[in-house]
Formats: sequence, C-alpha cells, structure tokens
Amino acid sequence: MSTSVEPAAEPEPDTHLPSAPRFVDLLAAEAHAPDLRKGERTRRLARYATARCLEQVPFAQLSMDQIAGEAGVSRAAIYQYFRSKEDAVRDVMTDFHDRTIAFPRTATQSLTPFDAIYRTNRYYIDYFARNAVLMERVRELRDALPELLRERQRINASWARRILGNVLRQGPLIASQTAIELRIVCLECMVDDVLREAFVIGNPALAKARDDPDAFAHELTAIWYRAIYPTRDDERG
Repeated sequence: MSTSVEPAAEPEPDTHLPSAPRFVDLLAAEAHAPDLRKGERTRRLARYATARCLEQVPFAQLSMDQIAGEAGVSRAAIYQYFRSKEDAVRDVMTDFHDRTIAFPRTATQSLTPFDAIYRTNRYYIDYFARNAVLMERVRELRDALPELLRERQRINASWARRILGNVLRQGPLIASQTAIELRIVCLECMVDDVLREAFVIGNPALAKARDDPDAFAHELTAIWYRAIYPTRDDERG
C-alpha cells in the first residue's frame, strides 16, 4: 500500500521562475557598465571577447589577435591582463561554471520536492539552450585545459550535495545514502548528455522536447523524483 503521494499532474506555469541568462550577454553588460576605469573596462572587454570568440570558433582556432579584434583593443592591451589564450579562456570558463549554479535558492523555497526539482530543471534547460556552444566547449577543452573539467566536476558535486541535503530533510530514504548519492551523480551526467543531444547535436528524437521546454522539464523531473524520493513501500531498501 502506498504511503506517499506521487505527483501526477504537471506543475502550473510559474511566472516568477527566474530567466536563465546568456553568459556572453552578461559579460557584455559588465564590460559596458558606466563609470569604469579604463583598465577595468579593457579587462572586461577582453573577457567578453574571449567568450564571444569561443562561441564562434573552437579553442584550437582561437588566437589572441581574434580576442583583441573582438574587444576592439590592441593585442598589447590584452596581454596586460592575460598571458595567453589559455589564461583568458581559463578565467572566462571558470566564471561560466560558477554562474551555471547561480540559480537562486529562493526560487525553490516552500515548494514540494517535485516542484522544486521541476523549477531547477526548467531553469537549467533554458541555461543550457542559451549557452549550448559554451557547454560544448567544456568538452573540447578537457585535454587542453583539464582543470576546467575538474571545475565542472566540482560544480556537479556542489549540486549533488544540495540535492542530497534536500532528500535527507524529506526522509525516509528509499535506499542507502550511498546509493542515493550515486543516483544523483548518474542523473546529473544523464541530464547533461540528454541536453547535449537536444541542443548541440540536434537529435531528431528530442525535437518535440526541445520545442516544449515545460514538458521536457516535467519528464526529466519525473525521472529524478522516482529515482530519489519515496513512491512505494517496495522501493525502500
């Protein structure tokens, strides 16, 4: 006999769901903020230009000349802040990783676990879609700049701890804590791969999901929920 209620209906659309930003647009706004000192504006323009160039060409084809041209400053000016293209990309992509988990905690407070997961998934789908090229660059950079892969793993671990904390607060667990932790890591990897198939590779099997992000988020949430929250007595280990 079931002792918990499994949500059956899709959450109502929430007009207060935070809008996922396009990373390059954030850097552009920061570079053109008023009252910046010349040096700080140049540094921010270089960061914006690095991200913009990475959206246009793979890392292997990127050059400091391209970054300088996109920023509208001299190559010498770029070298005042970054010693190499590796240095510039490392700085920008570390910031990109940090902003990936900038989803406001207040956006999921006072919600059921299902709705909290749904809102997080819905935001992440938008963030991935709007930054799909940079998401793919992370994969491309794993050999040239392996520290960025470790940074990505750190971000995923941070998300996993947050999710595990929520699961532990809800209780009871449907499996051992070790098993729940493993499920969370597997689900994180799965979601990244599914979104890559949808927004980078363009898998036709995901075309409908790509065109309906609300339904996409709902189905991903159903998978998450069934994997880590109690639904039936016989699932508890």
